[in-house]
Amino acid sequence: MVLPIILGLGVTTAALTVRSGLRAWEIYKRLTPPMIAQLNGLRISTSEARFQRQSSLRYADLSPQLKSRLDQYGGGFYPKMTESEALLILGIDAREISSLNLDLLKRKHRRAMLQNHPDRGGSPFLAMKVNEARDVLGHSIMLKR
Repeated sequence: MVLPIILGLGVTTAALTVRSGLRAWEIYKRLTPPMIAQLNGLRISTSEARFQRQSSLRYADLSPQLKSRLDQYGGGFYPKMTESEALLILGIDAREISSLNLDLLKRKHRRAMLQNHPDRGGSPFLAMKVNEARDVLGHSIMLKR
């Protein structure tokens, strides 16, 4: 009578341990070197952060124009989203503004959501900002109807 209870508790403990380990591994895979340094109380200088950003594969694959835009952008979000910030979030460049219509806006929004959706490891906050950018540009006078 006691043996099934002990076995049940053992299996439950093992399952919870494995589940916790898998969740921790998923979080660990998303950490960047600056995040790890911050968690350990270390400070990384801006030149070291720039070197790490430039040495990453994703940054190296970007076009020179986008690299220059990212280097100029200080980061963060404004309290109330502007049209220029919405264009930057959705990746709409100056050439595409003149032809900005509902179809282009939907394509850019879809692409940004595929990259930042919480179900695919993205941040809920960033997904909210992508949706907010779509709404701002959807009501903008730049959008050709």
